[in-house]
Parts: sequence; structure tokens; C-alpha cells
Amino acid sequence: MKKLLVFLMITVICFFMISCTEKEETTESESLPAQESVSETETEMAYVPVELYTVEIKQETVEGEAYTANMIYPQVSGYSNAEIEEKVNALIYSYAKKKMETAVANAGSELGIFYDVDSFNVTYKGEKLISALCRGSVSAEGSAYTKNFSFGINIDFERAKLIGFDEIVSYNGFRKDFVDGAFRQTNGYENLLSETTTNDLISQYDPLYSIYPDFYIKSDNGTEKLGVITDTIQVLGFVAEFECKITDKKYMTDYYSGLVD
Repeated sequence: MKKLLVFLMITVICFFMISCTEKEETTESESLPAQESVSETETEMAYVPVELYTVEIKQETVEGEAYTANMIYPQVSGYSNAEIEEKVNALIYSYAKKKMETAVANAGSELGIFYDVDSFNVTYKGEKLISALCRGSVSAEGSAYTKNFSFGINIDFERAKLIGFDEIVSYNGFRKDFVDGAFRQTNGYENLLSETTTNDLISQYDPLYSIYPDFYIKSDNGTEKLGVITDTIQVLGFVAEFECKITDKKYMTDYYSGLVD
């Protein structure tokens, strides 16, 4: 009888130990898919496409007889074609300098002019297109105000050329969209559109005389936007920026589509 009781006790203990072992193994096997999932996620996140080129923001102080200019501008490095890279960098620099010289010439003073770039942000960086937005101010010694400015620079990388506004939009279709309020103001005088109209803002430009607003292309979380910069009078802040999503906009040209494909 005693031998039977001992045998039964040993059997129960063995059964209990086997059950616990199976439970632990089951728990571990259930956790494996989660571990594999984390591993796959890390692999996907670690994958980064090879960069075609990098962009650095350069800064330079230019001293003239009547002005001091703080210039900031982007420059490209690491592009596969060294000749195109050199041309693109020269275009960016010459355009930024031309904008500075024009602003200084229009400052209304013969001496003591200060030109300052606050920011130069690359808004679109693609295989065929690079676009950037510059903001800054210019002032003259003894003047009661500082004039704010913005301008865009847009370059066709493959052709190493500046892109004109009329090359990427059919103007009449764009103008109607702007007047109808499709473009949202993103920078400038806060009460601008309560003191003027979109029609007044855009009427200063005339395709007949090839007078167009400054512009830039922007990639915003995968959404392409057209940024338009309009000049305004002093009391309305001198300059204003507007943006609009351009997906399915029929007035965007085939040339533009080819740049962002």
C-alpha cells in the first residue's frame, strides 16, 4: 500500500513538472512572432536609398562701396556628373548674388545699406529638380523701416538651367486658381487679405511682358505644392507667400511633370 502511495505521488509530481515545462515552451513560442516582427521593422527602417547628392548651406559676407551683404545660399556636392554639379552651383550662386545686387540697388540709398539673408531652405530635392526658398531683409542707414523679401530659386538638374515660372504653369489657369482663393497664405502680413484682394496681388504680373511672380516647388510629406511669392506695398509687409497643392492641377505643364517624375 505504501509503495502504491509513493508511486502515485511520484506520478503527480512528474505530471505537474511536465505541464509547467510545456506552458513555458508555449509562452516562448508565442512570443517569437513578435520578436521576428521587430527584427523585420528594424531592417526596413535601417534601409536608406543612396543619396544622389547632398546640399550644404554656405554663408558669405560681401562688402561693397555702399553696402554690406550677408549672403546665404545652397551648394550641391557628391553628384555623379562633376560638370553638371559645377554648373548648378554656379547658377545658384549667381542668381543669389543677382537678387542681392537688385535689392541693394532698390534700397533708395547711396551708402550704409545692409542686406541680410535670414534663411535659405531647400524645399524640393529631386533627381531632376532642386528648389529653394530664401527669406531676408534689406535696410538703409537712416531709413525708418526694414524691407523684407523672399525669393525662390528653381533649377533643372539635367539641363543645368534656371526654370522660368511660365515653363511650369499655363498662366491663365494658374491666375484663375489664385484669384479664386485656391492658394493659402503661408507667410507675410497677417491681415493681408482683409486689406487687399488676390486679384489685386496677382494683377501686377503680366505674361505679355514676361513679368511673373517668384516661386518655389515644395515637397510636404510627399505632397507637391507650388509656392508663389507676391510683392506688396510697405504697409502690407512688402512681400507675401502663398502655397497650393498641385496634384491634378491641369495648368501644370508637361515639363513640370517630367521634373518631378
